Amino acid sequence: MEYRKDIQMLRGVAVLLVVFFHLEIAGFNSGFLGVDVFFVISGYLMAVMYDPLEKAKFFVKRARRLLPAYITVVIATLLIAMIVTTPNEYDQVSNQAVFATFFASNIGFWMENSYFSKGSFKPLLHLWSLGVEIQFYLLIPFLYWVFKKFKISFLLILSVSALFCFVVISFSPKTVFFWLPFRMWQFLIGFGVAKYIYNGWRNRNSILSWLGAASLVVIICIPLINIDGAQREFVRGHPGLAALIISIATAIIVSFGIPKIIEENLISNFLERTGRYSYSIYLAHFPVIVLFLYEPFSGTVLKTESLGQTVVLIVLVICASSILFRFVEQPLRSVDKGVHWTIASAIIGLLVWSVGVTVQKTLIPEKEMLVYQAMEDKSKFRCGRMIRILNPGAVSCETTGNIQSPVHRVLLVGNSHANSIKSTFSSVAQSHDVAVHFIVDNYPLMRGGITPQRLFEEATEKRIDAIVLHYSEGVLDQLDINQLAMLAKEKQIQLSFIMPVPVWDEHVPKMLIENMKGEGGMLSQSIDDYQSLHRALIADLIKVDYESFRIYQIADIFCRPKCQLISSVGRPLYYDGHHLTLTGSEMIRKIFTRIILDL
Repeated sequence: MEYRKDIQMLRGVAVLLVVFFHLEIAGFNSGFLGVDVFFVISGYLMAVMYDPLEKAKFFVKRARRLLPAYITVVIATLLIAMIVTTPNEYDQVSNQAVFATFFASNIGFWMENSYFSKGSFKPLLHLWSLGVEIQFYLLIPFLYWVFKKFKISFLLILSVSALFCFVVISFSPKTVFFWLPFRMWQFLIGFGVAKYIYNGWRNRNSILSWLGAASLVVIICIPLINIDGAQREFVRGHPGLAALIISIATAIIVSFGIPKIIEENLISNFLERTGRYSYSIYLAHFPVIVLFLYEPFSGTVLKTESLGQTVVLIVLVICASSILFRFVEQPLRSVDKGVHWTIASAIIGLLVWSVGVTVQKTLIPEKEMLVYQAMEDKSKFRCGRMIRILNPGAVSCETTGNIQSPVHRVLLVGNSHANSIKSTFSSVAQSHDVAVHFIVDNYPLMRGGITPQRLFEEATEKRIDAIVLHYSEGVLDQLDINQLAMLAKEKQIQLSFIMPVPVWDEHVPKMLIENMKGEGGMLSQSIDDYQSLHRALIADLIKVDYESFRIYQIADIFCRPKCQLISSVGRPLYYDGHHLTLTGSEMIRKIFTRIILDL
């Protein structure tokens, strides 16, 4: 395969964009689009390298090229995390390593939350893109056969993938971001360039090469693109319009190259050298950043505290990438016994993981372990992982299983605080043959969320006879509550309001651990403090003019007279500063029972 300096330059630009994005350097908020550049290049390279008569040779070469550095990073991350992280966060790294071992990191992270969410500790998050790429490589023989057998299939698969991507983004941006079927079109753009457009270096100094130069400018200007990965729309979401533009720009460069005059200068030489190291840079940079900035119970920290810290991190990334490139990626890509090396590495990784789990659980006292376990003691998904895909128009989901003839149907409504109590509430309801439906939307009745009118349309459709509200303090005001009561009265639906739980200014598990180690004091809150904070809300609720409106107080359960942080056996009642654990929600089980019996 011929050497192309322009592609190495593209790789250099792409990896720098990604690194600066992850370092949260000002002006690089859209740097993650660099991965889209890599996808198109990968599609091109696969088409150039794949020979249907030598399938085994193709996969052996890919394995030699990718696996040594990939597995080294996974093992190194496990080793360092074993030393510096808490057990709950080491468990997260271990799970990520397992998915990475099976080249399914994209699926593992999709099962958790968005790529842009920092609530969990994810030093191996960047491996999601390698998962997508390797899954594409595994499909190459099949795709090659299909494209050869059915000429129209190439355009058909590319178009369907792009269409589904741009449609599904409107209700599940996380899914189109992580799953190969919705990213296939980007690889196929590069694949198509190699098969149907690129014709060597004939056009290197033609007018078309200047079109490539203009496209390079477009890619360099990625930081100026304003997109939001959480948006559910084609124009501002991702992968959407920006991903399409960047993919086309990359394809133009790969098709026609760039003028020789642009390739021959110091900046181009720097980008070419960076491109040669790009795979090692990509693999090494994110674990270095996340582990260096690690703070217990703080999720994935990427923001540095000073310019000096940023400089130190850049130096560390350069050093780690250079070591990985010189001592792993470069020498091992030509080793004949790649299969043996891979098996040995997998065994080493398994040993590192098992030793890490054993060491942490052996050295950490049982009382501390109970606190660390709070991070997993929670309801993770409002309505399951697949509802936005399988039923994109769903307003609510049933959380009590299939009750044949429920005596009542309840609609549970609220933000993330309602999600915290959902499991226990549904358990109580199910034991009394009451069906519970839960609103899919994360912010119902709040700005940008489902409206009161749509809520009651759903209640009518599902034959709901009672609505139960539970929110954090200060979310719903008097006007919201009065409107809900008016609509409930009109529809003859009982309306119940569970008061907000006591909240704290600090992360509760973190505070508990620090207190156990004598490094900090314990926060205190009395029932009087709680009543004072919620005095205005209580006054508003009392004014509601609807005889079937009921208020359920919970302060006397949590605060007797001091508000509790842990259960009688030492399990935290919160997994952060304000969300209840499942243990915490069990504290108010009898309130849920009273709500059900009052129907």
